[in-house]
Amino acid sequence: MEEEVKGIADYLDIIRRRKYWVIFPTLILMVASVSVAYLLPPAYKSEGLILIESQEIPNDLIKSTVTSYADQRIEVIKQRIMTTEKVMAIVNKYKLYPESRQKAPPAEIVTMFRDNIDVSMVNANVTDPRSGRSRQASIAFKVSFIDKSPQLAQQVANELVTEFLKENVRTRTDRAAETTAFLEEEGNKFQRKIQVLEKKIAEFKDKYSDSLPELLQYNLSMVERLQQELADNQKQIMVLQDQILTMNLELANLPAYIEDSRQLAPGFKPTTSEQQLQLAKAEYSKLSAKYSTNHPDVLQLKRQIESLQAELGIDESEVDNLTSQLEQAEEKLNQLSQRYSATHPDVKSMKAQINLLQKKLTTAKAKQAETGNSSSASAQQNTRQINPIYLQIKSKVDSSEREIVRLRNRQGDVTNKLADFEKRVFQTHQVERAYDDLTRDHANNIAKYKELRAKQLEAQLGQNLESENKGESFTLIEPPQIPNKAEKPNRPKIMAMGFMASIGAGLGLALLIEMFKGGVRGYNEIARIVGQAPLVVVPIISTLRDEKVKKTSRTYLMFWSFILFILLVICFHLFVMDLEVLWFKIVRKVTLL
Repeated sequence: MEEEVKGIADYLDIIRRRKYWVIFPTLILMVASVSVAYLLPPAYKSEGLILIESQEIPNDLIKSTVTSYADQRIEVIKQRIMTTEKVMAIVNKYKLYPESRQKAPPAEIVTMFRDNIDVSMVNANVTDPRSGRSRQASIAFKVSFIDKSPQLAQQVANELVTEFLKENVRTRTDRAAETTAFLEEEGNKFQRKIQVLEKKIAEFKDKYSDSLPELLQYNLSMVERLQQELADNQKQIMVLQDQILTMNLELANLPAYIEDSRQLAPGFKPTTSEQQLQLAKAEYSKLSAKYSTNHPDVLQLKRQIESLQAELGIDESEVDNLTSQLEQAEEKLNQLSQRYSATHPDVKSMKAQINLLQKKLTTAKAKQAETGNSSSASAQQNTRQINPIYLQIKSKVDSSEREIVRLRNRQGDVTNKLADFEKRVFQTHQVERAYDDLTRDHANNIAKYKELRAKQLEAQLGQNLESENKGESFTLIEPPQIPNKAEKPNRPKIMAMGFMASIGAGLGLALLIEMFKGGVRGYNEIARIVGQAPLVVVPIISTLRDEKVKKTSRTYLMFWSFILFILLVICFHLFVMDLEVLWFKIVRKVTLL
């Protein structure tokens, strides 16, 4: 037996037979859907439109420190406004949901409030000035609130719009202030680092003031000059020593005094202490030219001379001591004069010391002369005279010896200075490396500090830009209004869906009845059940009365169909869209095609 397969004609026949099961349930459900659509409580929506205005001053002149996108910032503001604390404050302020506040917990009330809020972006296709490409940009956004009372919907929506505007200004101002404070703090940190580095550089320069890289050429020139001075002084000492040796040889062949006729006689022997002293001094000069100061004969003559001077009351030790001090002071003055000017305190002090020593030496020489003259005046007048040639050569010898002493003292000073300058040159490269590290760190920190200060100034300009509302801002261009039409429920949509569901339910009920109360109908079904085609098929014989009834039924059907179409058009015009607007939209679409 083949499976029964129904066609469209079979289904239409079923609907025609079970038409009352289709019509009455459909009508009942339609009435119910209309009742539900009109009995649902209305909910009114009030919304405000906020325009996102770009920065008034060009970004090339002043850059804003707020770099987030508008839609991102709007979402952040929404999350801040939708906190439980702020939501409950708004709910209590406008006495929303009075029945729920008495029964439901705050979390449920906050959820209800959030479900009734909508923040939607308004986008537009714009051309990017930098790339020249078309892209979508957010130019505005809508803030809306839904409530059963249109007045409350408008008040809460206005409150939300105000919160968005205030929060945007506060957020941008705080962000700019935080950026400025951060850059200022970082600049202060680098300033303290620079001060520490400058202190280290100053201490380093103070510690290695003589070995700094900029003094390398000076130190090298000083080393060269001191080495040359050492060589010149050594040559001069050798020349003076040769001169002293030559003059001592001359003194050995010259008498120190021009003796009288008694002294000139052969075999003359001194009888007085004065004569013995003069002869001993002359012999000491001769031996000093031949031998060193440590020779036994020289030492013996020196002790003899000191004994005769003590016998005659002549004290030359004070004069010699003052002479030596004066020579040292003059040498010291010469060294100071090379380093400092004549007005330097050390130079002035040394000159005063030399003047004092000269006065003391003059007094000591006068005292010595008086003592010598008083003891041997009569003998000298009668016995001897000083040889002027001997005295001249002796003076040259003494002067040369003093010069050698001075040069040797100078050699010691020059040697010490040379060692000091060589040490400076040796330390220069090590000092230069450490000094370069300090100066490099200082330069890097200075550059970073200047960069931070420049950014801080830009941030301060950006902060002023935000505080004076010259940057990107939100402007309310359409405040929330009291709605005069309910947003929910969408009654036409509910009725349309109800009608469609009613028709579907009626058809489904008819098919279900047909399934449970089926029968054998039609040629094909008999042939399928019996397995053979029937011999005779008697058609339905229509009488004039039947034809008249069918014609009347068709007329009623066409009439009520027309009435239903008119009603549908009226409902569409009243509840969905104005027919005039629909016509203009259709014409516009056709013209675009």
